[in-house]
Amino acid sequence: GGDPVLLHPSFTLGVFISSAVVVGQPHRRVRRRAVRSATVHTAAVSDTVEEMDLPTPHATSNGGRMTNNKKGMEMSTTSPLFDEWVQAFDGIHPLVDIGCAWGKNVFEAAKVLAKTRGPPAATAVRVMACDCDEAHLAYTRAHAPPDVATAFARVPDAPPAVTASSILIGEVLHFVEGHAIDKTLAWAHDALVPGGVLCLTAGTPWAKFVPGASGMCPIQAVAQSLWEANQGKDWPGSQGVNHQELMAGASLFNMPNDQLPTYLHPIAAEDLSRACERAGFEVLLKREQIHPGWPPASANNGRENAQVVARKVVRA
Repeated sequence: GGDPVLLHPSFTLGVFISSAVVVGQPHRRVRRRAVRSATVHTAAVSDTVEEMDLPTPHATSNGGRMTNNKKGMEMSTTSPLFDEWVQAFDGIHPLVDIGCAWGKNVFEAAKVLAKTRGPPAATAVRVMACDCDEAHLAYTRAHAPPDVATAFARVPDAPPAVTASSILIGEVLHFVEGHAIDKTLAWAHDALVPGGVLCLTAGTPWAKFVPGASGMCPIQAVAQSLWEANQGKDWPGSQGVNHQELMAGASLFNMPNDQLPTYLHPIAAEDLSRACERAGFEVLLKREQIHPGWPPASANNGRENAQVVARKVVRA
């Protein structure tokens, strides 16, 4: 029952989340089940079996995994909004993870649903993993239980076609400009069922990346200055910060310089909250705190990670 889950594997999702495969890392050859049809209903995975090279994620010094799309790393823990995301599952429409990387949140969500809701129906899709990187999606498909589907898509211009119970966009929006975030939130509002929940996390202007001996971080100092200088704008940090330039000759969690983003948009919780309200959401939670997946040395002032939970208002 319920609305069909529509997946379009031809889409490309520009999600840039955390964890990657370094060039030259070993790959192992696996047989996996692949999404083949352009429009997939509840049975998201076909019986077609292909052989492909499955990449091996490369760990960082803080317990994360480098992303294959050169956008930093997948966090070492699940999202700080994981519970809010999973608890919003309505039993019919899937949980959607935009920027799934190597699938940490997706795999854990499937486990929680199996424990709390029992085994899925034979054709049910309860979790949808979305990313712009084929290696991330291949890895997720190879390791996921049958109620997890994948979609190769790009936000904001070609997001996955889906009706969702809840959408998680974790550590993704700080890689795009403000107007693209607004467009992404408009898509999320359309994609959610009435009463559906949107969970957002992003790096703030106060996030430390490489604290020096003095405790100062050059990236954080530039990000905060940029954000403060543009107060009054919808997106004060939209000009962005180039981590590769600021980190030239240095290392971040043993990642090579070309693994760092050339654009990072520092976003405060109030920026995200206002944007959600502009998109028609009711904001349920707005806070800033350190992400549990970051090492203790990255702590600054307790405002390192913006976290917002918003609900699609049920119209009478």
